[in-house]
Amino acid sequence: MDRKEAWIALDLIPGIGPRSVIRLLEIFHTPEAIISAPVARIRELNILNQAQIRGMSRGVDRDALKRVKTAIKEHRFSVVTWDDPEYPQALRHIDDPPVVLYVRGSLEDFEPAVAVVGTRAPSRYGSDTAYRLSRDLSMRGISIVSGLARGIDTRAHTGAMEGEGRTVAVLGTGIDVIYPPENTGLAEKIAERGAVVSELPPGVQPDPGNFPRRNRIISGLSSGVIVVEAARRSGALITARLAGEQGRMVMAVPGPVTNVRAQGPHRLIRQGAVLVRDADDVVEEIAPQIKGMIETSETSGQAHDEILRLMGGGPLSIDEIAGELGLEVVDVARRVSILELKGEVVRTEGNRFMARSIHG
Repeated sequence: MDRKEAWIALDLIPGIGPRSVIRLLEIFHTPEAIISAPVARIRELNILNQAQIRGMSRGVDRDALKRVKTAIKEHRFSVVTWDDPEYPQALRHIDDPPVVLYVRGSLEDFEPAVAVVGTRAPSRYGSDTAYRLSRDLSMRGISIVSGLARGIDTRAHTGAMEGEGRTVAVLGTGIDVIYPPENTGLAEKIAERGAVVSELPPGVQPDPGNFPRRNRIISGLSSGVIVVEAARRSGALITARLAGEQGRMVMAVPGPVTNVRAQGPHRLIRQGAVLVRDADDVVEEIAPQIKGMIETSETSGQAHDEILRLMGGGPLSIDEIAGELGLEVVDVARRVSILELKGEVVRTEGNRFMARSIHG
């Protein structure tokens, strides 16, 4: 059994959640060592409860492991585990990060990211706002994370794909089970422009208990969460609460006072969430949250210098910069977005950019 299989096998043991696995990892160092450790040794650590101990005592579920491996091979999913270099760094540092992620598409280069969430039955105002916000943020190279649900989630993903950034859909089902079914085509497009991810093994069907839990991944992948429309008791508000607990920025879009769907965002704003109206408001708020990212190699090196050199000649669009430098549009959009957040470039009329030094 290789390392990846060991992670999957460990994750398939009933009742063993991420917190318990990570605590065991601190002692045994590898998933293989955890699986092969004597149950008596694990019991004496007082990390697991009795139900979890019983699950460990049954050992690896070979049949379940085989089913997962077969599904991965047949559907060409990838598996990203907690100790993989490509595991999202922001997600790694939440309290209970999933130790296994099943992925369609790629999680590379999706940061910075913002989550856009809300009701499954939005008003026209909410639907249009989610689409516009996501499109405009995506045009700035900011990825959009959501849950592929009906309503606001669907509009967020669709708007993101009209821009230049990536989009990530986090499922509350197995990676091979798209819910709602009418979003199957959308999921395919998302996998081409970003990633569809799930912590649940292939084959897991929709269950109400799984969707609130996946919300911690939506917020965990993001620098901030925007709630567009949501009732007072809503999964979107769970995502907002989790975002606050994770140290993410919580933002909300106000709506008409007569709209029951605006009650959730208005309640968040009264509790201290940031009121946002458009992409400019969002970018202003998340800039401090991604300061560490701004200081990374994304804004250094040859590509950084070449982009600034080109912008020194006058306003250019993302497409023009990408064509001139032979880079992917999404890569240029992300770099320009970070340069804008850093204050080295400014946006001009027509969604074009120039170096601040020539703009004054």
